[in-house]
Amino acid sequence: MELFGIALSVPVALVASTLYCFLLDRVVLKCDRLGRWLRVASLFILALFVVEIVLLMTLGSVRSNGLFGPGFYATHVVIFFLGAPALANLLVLRPSRGAFAKWYVAAAVCTVFAFFLVLLQYSVSESIYGIE
Repeated sequence: MELFGIALSVPVALVASTLYCFLLDRVVLKCDRLGRWLRVASLFILALFVVEIVLLMTLGSVRSNGLFGPGFYATHVVIFFLGAPALANLLVLRPSRGAFAKWYVAAAVCTVFAFFLVLLQYSVSESIYGIE
């Protein structure tokens, strides 16, 4: 059943990332103030992601959860849901428009990142709570 969920996450992430990146390109890009706010918030989310990856690589899921308590898993879930949109914000709303700033390229990159986040979610959840 888990493999079915993982396999379905790719098309769902593709559709969601495509719609979100298109919305960013057509609507949010015209609002400088909102774009700046989204970039700052996205930097914070992706910084949390980097910290989580370092913790998982050095301590592992169980020890990180034991060290930080329920806040670790709660932060992990926030990163899981907001990680791909945060990456999309930083790619599409960049001041210097490059190849990755095109909404369709950003959507593809965010889909791959979302798939990685799904795999990470399964790994962390199974490590902390066991296989159900």
